[in-house]
Amino acid sequence: MTKRTQHIIEEINHLQSEELEIVLRELLKRIDQQKRVESILDEYIGIGEGFWLTDAQAYVETLRN
Repeated sequence: MTKRTQHIIEEINHLQSEELEIVLRELLKRIDQQKRVESILDEYIGIGEGFWLTDAQAYVETLRN
């Protein structure tokens, strides 16, 4: 656990119930947003496979020459 994480946990331990609920809602919102982004990105993994008829590195080298 990093010092930053330890500090955050210490601060959380001093919060009132209402403040804890706010923090929890924000954390859940952040996690949900991250999962949605990952889900969207997962849809695009491999989408370009087979698009190029040549090796990508060979193509880049051709362009450089």
